[in-house]
Amino acid sequence: MTMEQKDTADPQTAQEIRAVTVKHAETYNKHDATAYAAFFTADAIQVTPEGMIYGRQAIEKKYADVFQQWRPTNYIVKVDQVNAIGNEAWKIGEWSCTLQTKDGPFPIRGYFASIFVRVDGAWKERLTCYNVAAETK
Repeated sequence: MTMEQKDTADPQTAQEIRAVTVKHAETYNKHDATAYAAFFTADAIQVTPEGMIYGRQAIEKKYADVFQQWRPTNYIVKVDQVNAIGNEAWKIGEWSCTLQTKDGPFPIRGYFASIFVRVDGAWKERLTCYNVAAETK
């Protein structure tokens, strides 16, 4: 059972975080690892099912490898909630995409939580945690 929560961020901040999320997904779907990594702070951390990734350069390398190996398509991010305090904000939600495997398309999905900070007036991800959810049939 999921319960939709209301944003606690002011409407402008919530809209800004949601707009960054749309651009983030568009860049992912273009398989542009450099542009994708630019959404993160230089010292960003990703907590992934495979382990921790430290820094924008490592994030760029990880996604260059992901894009080459899996050629993901139809990456969709649904933001359920945006919260903010001052120059920090966080979002939670769901994501999904389709990986291209030797056996054909393989859909995956999961959940995430991301913390953002303002860097030179732009929102950047400082910490992102995500999982890959088990499929239930």
